[in-house]
Amino acid sequence: MARRRKNPLVHAATLLPLAIGLASNLSTAPSAPGPERVSATAVTTGGGCVANLSLCPTTGCAQAKDPDEQILNETKRHRPSGSNAKALTWEDFSALQQDADSTVGEAKALGATDRDRLRNFAVSGGRVSEGDLVQLDGYLVGTPHPNTGESVNCNLKGSANNDFHIPFADDPDKTPFQGIVVEMIPQNRPTNWTIVTLNRVKRGRRMVRVIGQLFYDNAHRVNADEDAPIGGQPARFSLFEIHPITSVSVCKQSESVCTDWETLDEFAQEKTPG
Repeated sequence: MARRRKNPLVHAATLLPLAIGLASNLSTAPSAPGPERVSATAVTTGGGCVANLSLCPTTGCAQAKDPDEQILNETKRHRPSGSNAKALTWEDFSALQQDADSTVGEAKALGATDRDRLRNFAVSGGRVSEGDLVQLDGYLVGTPHPNTGESVNCNLKGSANNDFHIPFADDPDKTPFQGIVVEMIPQNRPTNWTIVTLNRVKRGRRMVRVIGQLFYDNAHRVNADEDAPIGGQPARFSLFEIHPITSVSVCKQSESVCTDWETLDEFAQEKTPG
């Protein structure tokens, strides 16, 4: 059996409270580096635990007394290094959910040890772990929309301060119940990555290639039955997401197999709606 690699995000988060405590006792210690910078569109909006998104730490509003939430928030913000994404299939996302159900379950907090078990799962192209850079081809379905204030983004309101929740499926005529969720985070989100642009892509029924981090949304339950939906749970057949999205390509032609791609920025600048 292959040895599972330790998740550096998980273990870093478990040391955070200790590091904070030590730092407070060292009056001569150098100041910590500033928070992650965000785009100029991230405006100040009331209701958050900080004044604006540029001041929001990677742990969001999570407190030291809740390390599980700190780990979850840090994982949501993690951008994988490298550029060689592992290509996943839609069948892989079904298999990954089965693995997660038997390993850590759904709708429950995951500590460092549990989160570290989301690793080395078998997929069609080999093995994959949460935190890996992956890619998936599909179509935007349902209604792409900004979330309305989450701990990870310091509970700030407004589209510019929140993740974009994007239902994604393997057929443009399917419903979100038959797909998964992919998300764009607000930190350093490109200017042309907007809900307006995403809706243009959807209306054009263009195939999309999404690249980003493989993330397991353990706070929710699978909600795949359109005839018996679960209230308060996003529609999807797998809790594995691509989150955050780091790259989006749009097919230039309306075909089931794409051979000619353009970036989402290029698509957004086209004068003729797609």
